[in-house]
Amino acid sequence: MDVNEQLEQIKKLLHTHLEKMEKDKSELATLYTKTFYTRKWYDEKGDEHPYKENEFDSLYKINVEYMKRQLIFVEKVQNMQLIGNNKISKQMESLLLECIERMNNEFQLDTQPEDMYLYDISWHTEYPQEYVAIFLLEKFANVQGNIVLIGGNGSGKSSLVKTLKGNDRENISVIPAQKTLYFSLNDTNMFATRAKDLEMVLLENNIDRSKSNDDYDYFQFQNRQFTKLIVAMKKQYTEYLISCEENDIMAEKDKTIFGKMRDVFAMIFPDIKLHFREEADEYLLCEKAGSFYPVNGLSEGEKAVIYYAANVMMAKENSFIVVDEPETYLNPSLTNILWDILLKQRCDCQFIFITHSIDFVLGRNFEKIAWIKKFEYPETWDFDFVDNSFELPKTLMTEVLGSKKPIAFCEGDDKSSRDYQVYRAILEDKYTVIPVGGHLEVIKNCDVINQSRWLSQESIGIIDGDNFSEEKIQKLRGKNVYVLPFNEIEMFLVSEEIMEHMMECIYPTEKEKRIETFKEKFWEIIKKEKKSVALTSTKQAVDEHIQKQKIEQYDSVEHIEENLKNIAGYNVQETYENKLNNIEQIIEEKDYRKLLIVCNLKKEITKGVANVQLDANYEEKVIHQIMVSQRLKETLRKVYFEFANNG
Repeated sequence: MDVNEQLEQIKKLLHTHLEKMEKDKSELATLYTKTFYTRKWYDEKGDEHPYKENEFDSLYKINVEYMKRQLIFVEKVQNMQLIGNNKISKQMESLLLECIERMNNEFQLDTQPEDMYLYDISWHTEYPQEYVAIFLLEKFANVQGNIVLIGGNGSGKSSLVKTLKGNDRENISVIPAQKTLYFSLNDTNMFATRAKDLEMVLLENNIDRSKSNDDYDYFQFQNRQFTKLIVAMKKQYTEYLISCEENDIMAEKDKTIFGKMRDVFAMIFPDIKLHFREEADEYLLCEKAGSFYPVNGLSEGEKAVIYYAANVMMAKENSFIVVDEPETYLNPSLTNILWDILLKQRCDCQFIFITHSIDFVLGRNFEKIAWIKKFEYPETWDFDFVDNSFELPKTLMTEVLGSKKPIAFCEGDDKSSRDYQVYRAILEDKYTVIPVGGHLEVIKNCDVINQSRWLSQESIGIIDGDNFSEEKIQKLRGKNVYVLPFNEIEMFLVSEEIMEHMMECIYPTEKEKRIETFKEKFWEIIKKEKKSVALTSTKQAVDEHIQKQKIEQYDSVEHIEENLKNIAGYNVQETYENKLNNIEQIIEEKDYRKLLIVCNLKKEITKGVANVQLDANYEEKVIHQIMVSQRLKETLRKVYFEFANNG
């Protein structure tokens, strides 16, 4: 019987089950009353469950809903049209087949005695969590390869991990982010672990342990997982060696989970050997340079390699391996080496890495990057894959996709730049500020985001004034790029609003005198350097002119040469004289605001005069004040960043 036939059979069985429940409702009610009225029944917490007269109706409705949801699930699987489709991943096919087989067995009513069927109503109360997991993973079913899943804070990454951990399917292996890697047998639970096989430990790893339910139990669970892995590995390892000895077979230790894990460990740490000892007290020992020490003597990174490698190696064939925070305890270089090895070792599995680490994303070269576009509690995620043709660099893309706030691109090579520091201080509660280089890069990246068909992120750009023409300023505004009304960010730091605030805080009694003295020195410098400022402004005007020129006619070499001559015919001398006249007029009128628009003497002003006449380390103190003073922040937004006040 093929899969589609099985699905049809299950549908018939479910319909039969529903009909039977409706037909036998009164009989079920009688049996339920008799069963729970005459017997003691205990709930999951161990408390005696008292019989309630109206409880049957509630339980009956729950079970009917359970059956109906089962039907919906089957129909959805049929509508997926994944089974038999070559595009479906082998991992998803394996998962679906396992669930279908389970359902087929569960609803074979003819194989159950009548009274057992009637009694089953007390058990079917919850919709199987693995069905939720299937619909979640189905979004990745057509991806032939591994996935790196990213998202900002609050995007639903933790909820996603919790949902996948709540299933009881062995071919969905969830490797949780462990906060404690410590081996200890001082726990009665470890004796039970010794009697378990690896499959049971793997399954237990998938069972959801919510911190919100019981903090202590959650802590204990976290602490025990590392120990349980080692104990289970030793049990399998020992049983394998005994079996080989009894059957006179040459042991191949690399066939065991421990052997495979040890091989991976040796690739990364060739100077450390791992040994199981017969003595229970010693258990797993490490050997380095002839000296032996317990596994807890390893560094956190070394123990993390054991933890990740053991979990990966014990995963079922053709399974999903979901790794939460794969970079935990590992430095970036070690992270890349480890996961490169593990991916090669388990190429039969599909890995889904859930991370917020930019370093990890940058270290993955072949994985498909997906981001959580939207999340609705409790179990609805909207994913999107990053297009290979997307024009943002990987490091920038990661920051953009990982942000829940709109993006503000600014000038500056990195996060040590003044532009970034200032704009982050002013805008960080509403925007994720990202420096991307010069103003052309700001414009380009803003265009890429805003024109993307699949990316819902909003973005703006902020650039220095650079003596841009009003025409260009308005054109840039149409692209969501805002031009600061100052030649450079440093000139913004000596604006009237900022100086007033700074001097009021530091030198309230000397405020007016210090500002006046600073301005006098500023005017003196601009008088001396006016030709230099005019020359720089002229160069910027020429750059702007050339950028907007285009050779329209090119049907002959002569036409191209003619167009080029027209471009080269730009009157530079006239532009320079106009710029110089403008500066002289500003000086004559002592128009301070206009001075800040044209002046580019940041070295002489903010790093020179401001440190002398206003206060030492003036720039750093300004940025600090913007960060801590809500009043100053609001003032600057109102005057210069109106767009940040919207919404």
